[in-house]
Amino acid sequence: MGLNGFIVMDAGGIPIYCNVHYTKLAVDTTLITGFLSAVQTFSKQIIADAGAGISEMTLHSMKILYRCLENYNFIGIVDPSDSIKTIEPTMEHLICIFLAKYRKHLNSGQIQEMSRFSSFDLFFEKWRLAKEKDLQKVVEHSSPTMLQGTLNKLVNYFPSPDLVKINPERLKNIGKKLVWVDSRIEPGEEERILTELKRKTEIVYGPGTFESLQREVKKSVESDSLINP
Repeated sequence: MGLNGFIVMDAGGIPIYCNVHYTKLAVDTTLITGFLSAVQTFSKQIIADAGAGISEMTLHSMKILYRCLENYNFIGIVDPSDSIKTIEPTMEHLICIFLAKYRKHLNSGQIQEMSRFSSFDLFFEKWRLAKEKDLQKVVEHSSPTMLQGTLNKLVNYFPSPDLVKINPERLKNIGKKLVWVDSRIEPGEEERILTELKRKTEIVYGPGTFESLQREVKKSVESDSLINP
């Protein structure tokens, strides 16, 4: 049981990362990515909503998960005998980790060469079978910014939808628990969200809790060693 494949495509359907660990389909991975991209594009055209599309699909030889975030399509391949609900958290945590690990490349538009992301292979192989609680620890220590790191901590204190409500344009749910900060956020917006998070935390948990979390986050932001496999 686990995630058997993890594919990342840009908005145009071009793969920037692909690791198909196992599939019963005896075809080239290029054909797999092309097929999956075409299916998602077709579904969006039928629904007439570029932000919509299918979220999962079941074939005879595999199950497929689709997620879209930061203008990238993330695809997970699951064994047909496995439960999608069981695998979903693994994929959602890997999405957060991928976006955090390659934030600089993605923000600069340096995504044409798939070799830039090849280092994620070791990470995927190590964590594709991991338990959710272990992946959550990795996410907490894979924080590219203070705001992202703070949210990675606060999802253990508040329901993620309550956190997203603070700024729905810049904060996005990934699954039921994770919250991602839009990379296009302005410094002023970031500060306002942090101020509101502090206020919210102090009301519920009292003074000092937020500052304690921030000290932990600062350590992970200053050192990216734990983001490596």
